[in-house]
Amino acid sequence: MTPTASAIAACCAGLYGHPIVELIAGQSLHPGGLATTRRLLGEARLSPGARLLDAGCGLGASARLAAIEFELRVDACDVSASALSRAATLAESAGAGIDFRTASVLDLPYPRGAFAGVLAECVLSTTSRTDGLAELRRVTADGGVLLLSDVTATETVGVPEPLAGVMCLTGAWRPGELDEVLGSAGYRIERGWDETDGVSSLLDRLEGRISLLGAVARDTGTLERLGDFGDFGDGFDQIGDRARVDGMFQGIRQMLREGRIGYRAVVARAI
Repeated sequence: MTPTASAIAACCAGLYGHPIVELIAGQSLHPGGLATTRRLLGEARLSPGARLLDAGCGLGASARLAAIEFELRVDACDVSASALSRAATLAESAGAGIDFRTASVLDLPYPRGAFAGVLAECVLSTTSRTDGLAELRRVTADGGVLLLSDVTATETVGVPEPLAGVMCLTGAWRPGELDEVLGSAGYRIERGWDETDGVSSLLDRLEGRISLLGAVARDTGTLERLGDFGDFGDGFDQIGDRARVDGMFQGIRQMLREGRIGYRAVVARAI
């Protein structure tokens, strides 16, 4: 059964900000990490001081990069209060002045045309694409840019939660779908490129950390604590089962080799 947009959003909101997810996936919770974010921001060519919204900011790694390295005036929002609390702490420690707000991409608390750029990394796959894009366009200034990256999949993939949520696979786009819908949402694509290698690097990081965490949990007798992710099925409560974990990652890598999973990055101009 294909999950509803509300079910996907609830799942992802529960993940972001969870300390075990941060331990496993790091602070940049999308394939390609900050390397993909840096390229998107570089391609945007926003002037220092321009206003940027990081929609669905998670732990705020991309927002901090935009504020510190690109000298942008950054607002950031997310539906997860726990993620935002952590993001605010990390931003303060880094000396990044970012205005964080709790908000859904479907109901942004900003005026029309407020931003020269909007960054949305692995966020539209967690909600209604049509409504989310309409709201992002509303807050993007005419002539501004949408910086978007997300996972694509040729079919519903059998990856259990919460790993599917961490990898943005829960509501992945069809190949070509992202490019198709941007035009009707009021954007013109200027540049787009494949970032599928970022999925492989994320897999390497996840597999190494999950294996280590599973080994520590087995040795310390704390496996049962790893299942405390709410209503995510059996998910990480099976993290100590090395054969299960290995099989899961082998299956995802096979899908990558066959081109059934990909990652797309796009810079689109608001028209």
